[in-house]
Amino acid sequence: MKIHKLEDGDIIKILPMIDKNNKISWIKQYDCVGLNTKTFISDTKGYLRRISLMQSKSSINLPITTRYAMNIYIDGEIRVLNVGRKLFQIITDNPKLWDIKGNHQIFISMKEVSAGGGQVFPSFDKSYVSEKSWTPPVSDINSEVEWLSYIKSNQPDFDNHLEKSNIFNHKQLLINHLGKDMLGELIADDRQKKLEGLGV
Repeated sequence: MKIHKLEDGDIIKILPMIDKNNKISWIKQYDCVGLNTKTFISDTKGYLRRISLMQSKSSINLPITTRYAMNIYIDGEIRVLNVGRKLFQIITDNPKLWDIKGNHQIFISMKEVSAGGGQVFPSFDKSYVSEKSWTPPVSDINSEVEWLSYIKSNQPDFDNHLEKSNIFNHKQLLINHLGKDMLGELIADDRQKKLEGLGV
């Protein structure tokens, strides 16, 4: 899985993500939590956030992070880039980035900021969008067919990555961490509300 780790000075060209049904999306939003150094749990249905809210009064912490994934073209290949809220805001505030034929790209400025207690986090506040010429990986930049073929053949399979790491595949790990099956409780509660809505 080609996940790009941002570095200061990176110049990022965003490309669309294309699924197996040729549906195009520019950004995929998901929640995630790391319960240990090896296991990453993802969720696109809001269950992790609901569980975290239910746990807010308990002593067990479930820190949820919202991430935004996209295809980028860098160093001659397509990689997946995951960003937080600041870069997401910069991207959504600059619609010219969605023009696959244009030259608008994100210039990454990354500084380390102290958060106290010895913790240091990267800050992207000084990143910006500008025009810079680039060499597209297709011979005809105006050919939708060529772009579609290139992206589908070369993009990382991010949907499969999310599927493997999703909350349902790591349900037991979550139960072990929380001490009970809160996901099962939420699903059962949702099912009951749906039945009541149908008058069953």
